[in-house]
Amino acid sequence: MDFFEHAVAWCKGEIFEGRLILLFGIIVLVSAFLFSKVGETPSAKAMLYPLLVIGILFVGIGGIMSYSNPKRIVEFETAYAENSKAFIQSEKERVEGFQYMYTVTLIIATLSFTFAMLVFWFSSSPTLKAVAIAVAIFGISGLVIDYFSEERAAIYYEIIVETIDKQE
Repeated sequence: MDFFEHAVAWCKGEIFEGRLILLFGIIVLVSAFLFSKVGETPSAKAMLYPLLVIGILFVGIGGIMSYSNPKRIVEFETAYAENSKAFIQSEKERVEGFQYMYTVTLIIATLSFTFAMLVFWFSSSPTLKAVAIAVAIFGISGLVIDYFSEERAAIYYEIIVETIDKQE
C-alpha cells in the first residue's frame, strides 16, 4: 500500500468516526424526547434540555466530520499528485499539530466526571443531576472517540515517519 492509500484510509476512519458520533447524537436526541414524554418522574423530565444540548453537539460534530472528510480525500489526492514529498511532510506536521487534543480530552473527561460526582454527592436537584449526567455522557464519549482516534493517529504517524525515512 502506498502512502496515499494510507492517507485515504485515515480519512475513511474519520468519516466512520463522524458517522458514529452523528448516530450517537441522534440516539441521545431521541432519548431526550423519550425521557420528557414517557418519563413520569421529575428526574426523567429534567433530562430533556441537558440531553438536547449534548445530542445537538454530537449531531453537529458528527455531521461536520461526515461532510468535511470526503472533501479532504479529494484535496489529499490533488496535493499528493502535485508534490508527494511536500504532502507527506504536511501530513506529519498536521498529525503532530493535533496530538495535544488527546491530553485535553483526558482533562475534560476528568473534570466532567468530577463535576458529575460532586453534583450527585451534594445536590438533590433533578435538574442539576440531569446536567451532571449529560456532562458525564459528554466526558465518556470523548474518551471513547479519542481512544480509537489516538490509535489510528499513532499508526498513521508511524507510516508517515517510515515513508519520510525511505525517501531520504
